[in-house]
Amino acid sequence: MKKKYKNCIDYIENNEKELTFHLPKDEGIHLGLPNPFIAPSSSEGIFENDQFYWDSYFIILELIESGKVDLAKGMVDNFAYLCKRFGIIPSRNRYYNLGISQPPFFTSMVFEIFNKTKDKKWLQEMAKVAEYELKNYWMDRKKVHKVYKGLSRYCDYWYTHLTAEHESGWDMTSRFNEKSLDFLPIDLNCLLFKYESDLSTIYKLLKNKSKEKYYFDKAKKRKETINKLMWNEKEGFFFDYNYQNKEQSKFYSLASFYPLWAKLATKEQAKKIKDKLSIFECKGGLANTQKEGLSKIFKQWDYPNGWPNQQWIVIKGFLNYGFKKDAERLSKKWLEMNKKVFEKTETFWEKYNVVTVDRGKDGRYPTQKGFGWTNAIFKKLINELNIK
Repeated sequence: MKKKYKNCIDYIENNEKELTFHLPKDEGIHLGLPNPFIAPSSSEGIFENDQFYWDSYFIILELIESGKVDLAKGMVDNFAYLCKRFGIIPSRNRYYNLGISQPPFFTSMVFEIFNKTKDKKWLQEMAKVAEYELKNYWMDRKKVHKVYKGLSRYCDYWYTHLTAEHESGWDMTSRFNEKSLDFLPIDLNCLLFKYESDLSTIYKLLKNKSKEKYYFDKAKKRKETINKLMWNEKEGFFFDYNYQNKEQSKFYSLASFYPLWAKLATKEQAKKIKDKLSIFECKGGLANTQKEGLSKIFKQWDYPNGWPNQQWIVIKGFLNYGFKKDAERLSKKWLEMNKKVFEKTETFWEKYNVVTVDRGKDGRYPTQKGFGWTNAIFKKLINELNIK
């Protein structure tokens, strides 16, 4: 590992041991999981014993690279276990979260594992879980999630704007103007496009031509609808779509970079989206949203906070479309900020203030230290871009 970041890496590797939990049986508010997993924070934080859904994808990226394939695979198997047991991949393994999920990254996790193991029997088993989740949760017939022209929204069992916003993972943000149920989110529908694309690829590998074509056609249709409803040619940007008002949002956020990560955007669209970087780019990396038009009460997924997982989505999206210089610049900003704050506080943080280059502003709860996806993305960026 690069000498410049040695102290940071040493901390991360030691911290990983503190973040590794194994809870094989139901205990208190927690649902038991068959395999060990990485939680966001240790026993000093508020997320111990929690395996979060979307956090795990970003954590797994680094585990795979570090050769910890068994741990990564076990985390995916944990989600398959929960889905089979409860019919949902919940936001985390707690009883009271069984009616709420998070941004769905299951097929992306599956491919990270399969690309190493080449285990087609396991791949087929995981494909069944992904199909179930896609059909019965995100594209449900009761129109809890699938609500307009084949596209989906965030919504949990309470059917409230507040808890729908929790399911988005962006808890909380000015992005939805406190009316999350009314929006078709660009990030969610790009993730579901990726599911359909991934399932098509999986069934190609498994030589099931009918299912390969079925999911290929589904992905194609979703892409067409996303472009029709969410792409704004004049602004050169994707926006969430308010299906109740039949109009696009005007709010700028990093969610609109998901089409690059999911490889849904055309090259021309990707270039126009990249040209909007000035809205988000700060000294320490990317702020999660625009600076203006925010809630009077600060919300932690808004400017000036930047989040590790969102940095990765944008940077990986840029790499997908050949914008390597921009990816390198953004990576170095993020790494240098993490390093600077680590040297001052002796820990890594859940999120950061990318304007003042400090730990993130508190929101729903105090900014947590540790931290699972922060550690993972730090190491992943160094290795992905060979940063010295």
